Amino acid sequence: MIRAVLFDLDNTLTHRGRSVAAFSQQLADYYHVQLQSVNVVQIETIVNRIDNGGYPLKEHLTHTSIGASVAYALLQELSWNLAPDLNDLSNFWFEQFGRCAVAMPDAEQTLTHLKQAGYKLAIISNGGHATRLSILNGLGFAHYFDVINTSGLFGQAKPKPDIFIDTAQQLHVEVEQCLFVGDHPINDVHGAQQAGMQALWLSGFHQPLVTINAPQITALSEIFKHLTAMTDV
Repeated sequence: MIRAVLFDLDNTLTHRGRSVAAFSQQLADYYHVQLQSVNVVQIETIVNRIDNGGYPLKEHLTHTSIGASVAYALLQELSWNLAPDLNDLSNFWFEQFGRCAVAMPDAEQTLTHLKQAGYKLAIISNGGHATRLSILNGLGFAHYFDVINTSGLFGQAKPKPDIFIDTAQQLHVEVEQCLFVGDHPINDVHGAQQAGMQALWLSGFHQPLVTINAPQITALSEIFKHLTAMTDV
């Protein structure tokens, strides 16, 4: 019987691409006086190239963080009347990206219904803990979760099973009583299954390079159908 539902964050509860678009507009609005011309599409293209859906390619990272690498690229590629300091532009990412987070369709309704149904809820996300919290607070979702576990906090990233097992232990449930929902075939689905959890693959963001032996969903609202089926088994 499933007692806890655990979620990835990017492209599961928050739409990373739409969040980048919102951030790009925010940056254009804030720095419009300092820019020779404001081109939101150009800004969004630069950010997306570096961010790569939250999975940055090493060859595009000029600094140790996505935010600093984005800031450096923006300074190099946009036409500035008065360029901001690299640190100021980096801080703009860290301060504003979470506030610009855009929720996936049905995300809030799904979390509300799961909470009302008595399920324990948790987040397992790769990335810095502060940035993960910033996104959850920007979405207004942090209060739904009993546990928020990140690779930055735990010290180990998905798909290694330990972070999944640790989260189940914090929830005081067995791993077999956990259902994990995520968009990445390896980090989310395979990682959760290796830890002993059941998993749902939210498709549409990553092409699987391996066979996925897990049910596929295309919308968060489909979770309830699978929970019902698991309860009936």
